[in-house]
This record gives sequence, C-alpha cells and structure tokens, in this order.
Amino acid sequence: MVVNYWTYTPSNHIDFNDKLRALIDSTPTGKQSQKQPVSHYDGYNHAKSINANYPEFQHSRHYATWHEPEATTGYIEIPPPEIDKSDDQIYKISFWQRVAPLVKQFAREVAVRPETKLNYQINVDMMWFHRMDKGDYDNWHNHSFCQWVGVYYIDLPEGEQTLLQDYEGNVFKPDVSEGQLLIFPASYIHKSPEVTKRKTVINFNFNISSKYTIDTINKVKETHPNNYFDTDEQTNLYK
Repeated sequence: MVVNYWTYTPSNHIDFNDKLRALIDSTPTGKQSQKQPVSHYDGYNHAKSINANYPEFQHSRHYATWHEPEATTGYIEIPPPEIDKSDDQIYKISFWQRVAPLVKQFAREVAVRPETKLNYQINVDMMWFHRMDKGDYDNWHNHSFCQWVGVYYIDLPEGEQTLLQDYEGNVFKPDVSEGQLLIFPASYIHKSPEVTKRKTVINFNFNISSKYTIDTINKVKETHPNNYFDTDEQTNLYK
C-alpha cells in the first residue's frame, strides 16, 4: 500500500497552539451549513476566508476565452472576498503567520518541484475550524474543487488522528502529532473518529498551480512568437 501524505511542524508550536486555542474558544458558535456532529465551529463561512496577511493565497484568474466567446487573449482576474474582521475570522491572521511558510515548503517539495524550473501559485479559498468535544465525530467525506487538504492539529488526543482511506479502500491513521500540519490529496476519503476529549483542528482546502518563469516566457516569445499573446507582469510573484 502506497500512502501519500505529508507532515510539517511550525516553530514554537506549543505557544502557537495556546494562542490559536484561545482565539477559537473566544469565537461564537457558528450556524452550521452542514449536518455535522461537532460542538464548536465557524459555520463553514468559506466566503469570509480572507487570508489578510497572505493576500497572494487568494489571487486567481480564468482565461478570458472561457467567459467571452469573442476574446482571443487575456485573463479575467477573480477578486478575493472582502476582509472580514468579525470575531470568528481573527484566528486566521495568526494561523497564516506560522503555517503559510509550511505550505510554501510543501509547494516546492511536492507539488511544483524546483527541477521543473517553474514558479508556483498557491490558492486557498476555503478554511474553517472544528473544536470537537467528547462524543463529537465526523463522517466519511472528501473535498471537491481542490487538489489538497491541510489539517492543523491544535488539540489531538492520542490515537485520534484523522482516518484516511486510499483508493483501494485501505483505512489508515497517518503518523501525525499535536502541533503538526497534515497535508493529503483532497480526493482521499477521510473522517474524524469519535473523540474521547477535546480535539481542535483548523482545516483548509488549497490548490497549487504551476506558473511560468520569465525565462520560460521569453523562450516561448523567441521560438513560437505567434503563440505568445499576453503580458504577465506578475510572473515572479510566486517564485
């Protein structure tokens, strides 16, 4: 059985977890949009998932030709949601200060390796937290419209890691500990077993896209000038 998952540990994770725990505990209980047996959550308010201190994580665009039949060139920029400073969103600012570098590390180590000579772009458009108390659990599910799932464990009772199921139906527990970030393919079926005491996680769905370097673009302009049709001033943003 070949299982693909990755773990990363932020610096000073004990102090980091204390801060996140306090921020989450101080938030109001959200109105859940799905039938989830979870005690405290932020209501799956994905539309408010602004990454205020890492705005590049919410930069995305589509080809203009997807939307405009007459278009022959260019892109349509997708605006990020407005910054929401409500109580149940503040934890995200502290979270990304420590976790964003880990996601960038994963992008280079796994998704867009440096030998490709490509840059990368990370897009995070959904994130939420679960604080699970004794008796809470989660059902089997996977995540759509994304490549990867990140789960950061603030509180993790022994032996109660997220259960993953591979494509052959094998169920396993990843080797991950409290204070670590777990990343796995979004298509993996997964769930949280019933918890015996407090379990707190922050989840986020994300994509990592390859992005041409300026050298790559210049080569295309030189070798196939008719195929080069746009100016990209943001080429090196995600290097």
